[in-house]
Amino acid sequence: MHKSGASGGMIPPFGKLLDFTEVRALEGLRSQGILSIAMVAGASLAIWAFMDVPLLLPWLGVMLLTLGLHSYAFSALPDQGYRRQLLLPIATLLLSGAVYIAGGMILWVQDTPSLRILSLLFVFLALLNTLTCRVRMRLLLVLDLALRGVGVLARAAWLWITDPGSADTLLVSAALVICYLYFVRVAWSVMRTREALDVASDQALVAARGRAMEQLTGGVAHDFNNLLTVVLGNMELARLSPSPAERDALMAEAERAARRGAARTAQLLAMASCARLKPVSMSPEEALRNLTERAAELLGPRYELTVDVGPALPEIRVDGPNLQTCLLELISNARDAMPDGGQIALRAGAAPRAGRPGVCFELSDTGPGIPADLMPLVCEPYFTTKPVGQGSGLGLAMLRGFAEQSGGDFELRTPRSGAGTCARLWFPAAKDPAKTAPGPTNAGPRAKAAKAASPAE
Repeated sequence: MHKSGASGGMIPPFGKLLDFTEVRALEGLRSQGILSIAMVAGASLAIWAFMDVPLLLPWLGVMLLTLGLHSYAFSALPDQGYRRQLLLPIATLLLSGAVYIAGGMILWVQDTPSLRILSLLFVFLALLNTLTCRVRMRLLLVLDLALRGVGVLARAAWLWITDPGSADTLLVSAALVICYLYFVRVAWSVMRTREALDVASDQALVAARGRAMEQLTGGVAHDFNNLLTVVLGNMELARLSPSPAERDALMAEAERAARRGAARTAQLLAMASCARLKPVSMSPEEALRNLTERAAELLGPRYELTVDVGPALPEIRVDGPNLQTCLLELISNARDAMPDGGQIALRAGAAPRAGRPGVCFELSDTGPGIPADLMPLVCEPYFTTKPVGQGSGLGLAMLRGFAEQSGGDFELRTPRSGAGTCARLWFPAAKDPAKTAPGPTNAGPRAKAAKAASPAE
């Protein structure tokens, strides 16, 4: 039930589709609920067997039946529906609550102190269940508190029927009512706090999305404004220049700026998982071919790059040139994170995930590592820790988009031991190991799920 729908007020609005997914998950059979039922059932069987309360056995059967009906009624709810579809689940909730109250009353009327203590334990367990589960939904909380109130008043009423006006009756009745009212206050306060936290979380999410959009649009506008200034400025100067050689030089500079704009557009498309890729099935060894020679052009003598490829790795279906570009981006970041030199290690190994075989390219360095406050930010578009003019802030965002569009995943974290940064690119194994003809793909945007951030980008 959505916050603005079935759970946002006391009564769900009429004629409006409600989201039932949350209440269905809460009220369905869960491990915690099964454990509570098992505890109550075990205690009831022990009391029936050792304390001569014969009514508890048939009561246990009825309770299990009503709880099963209650769980089925909620699990049968669709993802979305109208409030009339809540009538049966609410009826089973009231029925199971009434049966539970009856079990506690069976113990309460025995007029045995130990059994009455166990009856109060039934109330205590029910209140704990209310506090842990029902405070998530206002409507369910009100119904549950009403049922617990009926149970408390029933116990107090029995005392007044059997021993009216005595000091024990007065004190116990007052204690039951006062404790119940205090619990109502606590439960209602917890519910209001949860609602306030949900509202604050939603507002923070909206604000974060707004900031991300502002950062992205501002960065794109700034980049293309600079590029267009170069293009238009050189074209204007070329138009005014009387020298053919000077005109050619100005037009060449304008063309280079236009090509930088095209490259930036390609980066933005990759970041949004909308790039036109040409994936083919290839082995990891094939994907890394000539990478060491290309990386040597980026690294100087102070850096040591080692490449290790595990044996018998499955083939993966990726765009090979784009994969090498991503790995070179990570190598460049590792280099920038270690201005005095250091070691960079690239390993390719088998890494199954969720039962799917795959290959993980892991690149680690011996740099200073990732500041904790930058961990959630570094993969965001146009975020960079490099000096002005030395980093666009799109490298890791582009890399993440490429991984997700290829059906893989990108993860950046601090190594478990030692300093530095560990970047992991994971791709699933190709379904058909045979090479297939390359073809453009455009999977469209996907949800971003980078788990960490790099200190270099």
